[in-house]
Amino acid sequence: MQGCTGRVMLAAVLALATLSVQAQVDTTMAAEVIGEPGKPGDKGPWSAKVAGGYAKTSGNSDSSAANFSGEGRYDKARWHHILGLTAVINSSAANRDSPSETTAESYWAGLKSQYDFAPAWYGFGSLDWYKDRFSAYDHQLYEAAGLGWRALRSEAHKLDLEFGAGAKQAKLVSGDKQNEAIGLLRGLYVWKISKNASFEQKLAVLSGSDNTYTESVSQLKAGIIGNLSMVLGYTWKHNTDVEIDNSLVPPRAFDKTDTFTTVSLEYVF
Repeated sequence: MQGCTGRVMLAAVLALATLSVQAQVDTTMAAEVIGEPGKPGDKGPWSAKVAGGYAKTSGNSDSSAANFSGEGRYDKARWHHILGLTAVINSSAANRDSPSETTAESYWAGLKSQYDFAPAWYGFGSLDWYKDRFSAYDHQLYEAAGLGWRALRSEAHKLDLEFGAGAKQAKLVSGDKQNEAIGLLRGLYVWKISKNASFEQKLAVLSGSDNTYTESVSQLKAGIIGNLSMVLGYTWKHNTDVEIDNSLVPPRAFDKTDTFTTVSLEYVF
């Protein structure tokens, strides 16, 4: 009886030890997925990731789509610096005898610096540049500063919220300019679905008296091997106020909403 009890106790200890090790592994992986500030691991303060995809169809019609994104980070003590960029270009032909024409061309580049006041609170300053050849804006530039809150920090779920204010300088395709003060709201949610899969949702709202720009980026990632993953992404962009496109007959307003669907391979290093 005592021997049986001893074996049961030993099995329980081994089970608890296994669960503890697994929890530590899961926590580490969750931190790596979100790029949690202050936890660079053994890689040092520098980290980066790049992703790219290309698709082409031919036959009765021709079309192609290409996308690229990159991000570099520097995390040291309470300071965190993030540099990112994206590009999406699509082209298509009306029929197999027509030349291909670019139907979408969008770019973004951004820089953000954060300083941790406490584990859950940080201050930030950011600079964002947007360019879309087929929108009402030739380009938009936003500078903002504010406060960030790490609202959720569990092994599987992460949520960051940011509130701030700043300024915007924009040029419309007509040549007119918009210079105004803006308010900013941003959010980042990451769900660690499993060991090799995660879901990420980003939302940014930049609002001024002339226009409110909203962008939502959803990504589903699945690990392939090592640091290589497959990423399915969907981007939704919306401007509340757009001008009339006089190049069309009859003239009509630019569309307020643009969407992009991307499939790419991502490598983290």
